[in-house]
Amino acid sequence: MSSKTDAVSTAKTSSAKPASSVGGARPALKNLTRARVPRAGIIGFSLAVVSAVAWKVLISDRHKNDISSFYKTFDPERDYARMKSAGVFKTLEGRERPEWLSEYESELDAAISSLRSTARSE
Repeated sequence: MSSKTDAVSTAKTSSAKPASSVGGARPALKNLTRARVPRAGIIGFSLAVVSAVAWKVLISDRHKNDISSFYKTFDPERDYARMKSAGVFKTLEGRERPEWLSEYESELDAAISSLRSTARSE
């Protein structure tokens, strides 16, 4: 009987500790997510803030400056005349301008020039 108990006890001891886990510690898997979430959240939030600031400085502000510099020198009347002479407005071909429109535009020009002169004198 002792040989049976010796065989059983040796089988239990040999199967209880596999050779791979003898040298290292067991991995700590309990509450692993709870331990990593705050760090991952801080890293994610930091990356989001840095990305937003970089986008604003590198892309948005540069685009805003380009648009404002374009409109400082933009003349819509000259652009309209260029497009009209190029034939972009096919519906305007063969149409005459009504006389009342020319009179209205001349009245508007006079009103604008008088407003500008009063603004300069103040």
